Amino acid sequence: MTAVKNTQITIDYTFKTTDGVLLGDSDKNGPFSFILGRGDVVPGLDSRLEGASVGDDLNFVIPADEAYGERREDLVFTVPLERFEGFEGLEPGVRVQSTIGGRPAELTVTEIGDDDVTLDANHPLAGQDIEFTVKVTSVEEVPEHLLNQDQGCGCGGGGCGCGGHGH
Repeated sequence: MTAVKNTQITIDYTFKTTDGVLLGDSDKNGPFSFILGRGDVVPGLDSRLEGASVGDDLNFVIPADEAYGERREDLVFTVPLERFEGFEGLEPGVRVQSTIGGRPAELTVTEIGDDDVTLDANHPLAGQDIEFTVKVTSVEEVPEHLLNQDQGCGCGGGGCGCGGHGH
């Protein structure tokens, strides 16, 4: 069977930045299954697996705009430090939950000044091309009643999922 929109595909995978930083793999996280074409993964992974069959070994680079998006400087902003009063463990690199434009968002603390905190709403992998090595282990039809259920996001918990692009 060939992977087409609305079929469930299961892959063994490794994904990393193009400079070799390992982001996740099925050796650690187990195989990853998702419904193709539904937006459960980054668009570039969806499109590159369409037409694949069981046993296919694939290696490809997904450009940033098809992965976690280009980095946007308008998503970096400063807020008064007093907004974090009582927040323990505030330091650069910490991820905090907030609301932007009425939607929940996860922000990264990038700097802490004397009076303010700089936050970055970009996905941590924004602006980076991502390299995938994939082996297709299963392609299955999905019953119609399951197509509208939320399957979640990601690559087996390895972080290649949701990040603002409907992945």
